[in-house]
Amino acid sequence: MELPSYEKDHYELDNGEDIHCENPDSFWIPEAAKRESLKPGDIVKLIFRMEETKGSDEISVERMWVEVTEVNLPFYKGTLDNDPINSDCVVCGQSVTFNPCHVIAIYER
Repeated sequence: MELPSYEKDHYELDNGEDIHCENPDSFWIPEAAKRESLKPGDIVKLIFRMEETKGSDEISVERMWVEVTEVNLPFYKGTLDNDPINSDCVVCGQSVTFNPCHVIAIYER
């Protein structure tokens, strides 16, 4: 599995662990054990940093939900559960590869 990149996919994922370390009092993420033990069917929130249009220098950043479909640690694969508001580089239903460090929230049923 390979993580998304601007060059190949026109988007990248922000590292939630890094953001939490920089802002521990205002940016909470689930504990590592939960982020590292996701199962197919779990729904997680990731931060997408996308070109507004393919090839554009303008960047849009959005938090979006992804349903986990495959586990092959340290990678997860999932399906994007919504369309972004300000970018046409990703669409609902597309496959997304990510790591536990990218998970900023886990949907509690």
